[in-house]
Amino acid sequence: MTATLQSLWEVSLLLCVFALLAIAGLLLARVVGERKANKRESLRRQLLPQLLRGEPVPVERSRVARRMAADLTIELAELVRGNDREGFLAAASLAGADAELVRRLRSNAAQDRLVAAETLAMFPQYASAVSAVALSDRNADVRLGAALALAQEGRAPPVGELVRSLGIGSKEQSLLVVSLMRDLARTNPHAVEALLYDLEVPDTAKLAATDALAESSSVDHEALVAWMAEASEEDSDLRPRIFRALGQLGHPSGHVAILAGLDSERWQVRSAAAEAVGRSALHSAIPRIVQLLADDQWWVRFRAAEALTRLGAEGRRALQRAAADPDWIVREAANTMLAEQAAA
Repeated sequence: MTATLQSLWEVSLLLCVFALLAIAGLLLARVVGERKANKRESLRRQLLPQLLRGEPVPVERSRVARRMAADLTIELAELVRGNDREGFLAAASLAGADAELVRRLRSNAAQDRLVAAETLAMFPQYASAVSAVALSDRNADVRLGAALALAQEGRAPPVGELVRSLGIGSKEQSLLVVSLMRDLARTNPHAVEALLYDLEVPDTAKLAATDALAESSSVDHEALVAWMAEASEEDSDLRPRIFRALGQLGHPSGHVAILAGLDSERWQVRSAAAEAVGRSALHSAIPRIVQLLADDQWWVRFRAAEALTRLGAEGRRALQRAAADPDWIVREAANTMLAEQAAA
């Protein structure tokens, strides 16, 4: 009995010692953590105003300082514009931010590589390093993000090489591809146009290029529309986007293709063609558009009525006449659009 009590006492004492050691460890960790947090906050207060002013940063070149400089650069670089950005990036480099971001390009975490690439794309001297990420990173999201960042800065790799690396139109179907194409067309429109005539480039990538070129004034729209008109004759899921792009361009050489699209067997194509009629001010199509007010698909009827509102006084008169048509489907489509226009 005495031996048992002695053992219990010893075990209890040992547990108390462990508990005290654990509490001491927690207190020590808290003290160390607070000291690190205070040091980081002190560095932040020191770095922040000088980076924003583009001034050299007289801080120790420790790893903590480089990390803080990199974090601030990620946080602020997008907010600094114009001439101030050059001074900001120079100060960030002096503080070691760029070296830390280059290190993060090799991180095992995809998110770290993505953020580092997006930020380094703003540094002209690291365009090649970020291009390597855009072309060869093992993660598709990182490749696309790096490509978008480079394109925004006008430093993207060759367009054809980038399209193949990202798998645009095959593996990569993100809507961000359209934004990428717009940035590429802004800086190198003829390279984007060349994609349209490359037999190895998927149709989806060509349509993204078409959308981007439709907003550009730096290419020959007549040649572009000729390609789009030819592509619109093929029975594919991309035809609606082709007609929307034709409407956005509004080039006269696309009118024949748009008129043909109004008679398509697919309602998605008829709808997109009707929208293109309104956007390209194709007044000769008014009689056919009025007929589409009786289409068996609601969306086609809506786009037809919408197109009439965009076709000036003649189109609006046709819509008002349709509002009294004997066919209730036509009346409903016309009156719905007239009511929407009145509410607007």
